[in-house]
Amino acid sequence: MSCLFLLVLLTAPVAIAEEASLTMRFVYDGVPPKPKPVFLRGVPLIVQDEKLLVDQQTKGIRNIVVQLYTGRGGSDVDVPPHEGVRQKLLIRNGRFDPHVLLTQKGDSLEIDNQGALTHSVVLNFFRNPASIQLLKPGKSFSLELQQSEPAPIPVECNINPWMRGFVVVVDHPYAAVSDSDGRLKIEGLPADQELVFQVRHEAGRIDQVSLGGRDIRWPRSRFPILLDPGENDLGDILISPELLVD
Repeated sequence: MSCLFLLVLLTAPVAIAEEASLTMRFVYDGVPPKPKPVFLRGVPLIVQDEKLLVDQQTKGIRNIVVQLYTGRGGSDVDVPPHEGVRQKLLIRNGRFDPHVLLTQKGDSLEIDNQGALTHSVVLNFFRNPASIQLLKPGKSFSLELQQSEPAPIPVECNINPWMRGFVVVVDHPYAAVSDSDGRLKIEGLPADQELVFQVRHEAGRIDQVSLGGRDIRWPRSRFPILLDPGENDLGDILISPELLVD
């Protein structure tokens, strides 16, 4: 009898949780601002101001971060095991590349100076140890991201003040950064469960949007959504120019 019971357990179907993906595109609801050069002591540099990048044809907004919000009142999800990976932030052409680097708790961060100048790289983390490193051309340094961070962390250069990027450290894999067309996709999400997402951009607080012809408030720049199994596409999300200061 015990053998029969064990056989039933081994052959019983196992319920597999269905997964969902979430796609959206952020669109500037106005005339796209022209790319601006960075000025130093009144002199224009060849470096572009990256605070607000909008595609001149599609009006897509770049570098918007959307992540599953797991703080108070947020989503309660199972986080899959994560073996830390080495994330790389490059210094080249007078900028940090990429402008927004998405990482996960447990990763290591390597900052590599591929430029011709020396830089003083500053990272003022909230939860991870702060870091200030003098980085000569061709040199790099690494640090461990042992904790998630409550907000995108600026990475700056004390020598070249126009240089500014961001490092995002989340405690799960459910986050993405919008590309040059304003589009992003988050995969592997649990389906049939209401989830809460946080939206961030350095140029302003995105707490009101237009979606499907309706004006919608996103208090604290967060929105809830119940995802169906498979693909979920919110379409174009229009952002008022008043919310984003370039």
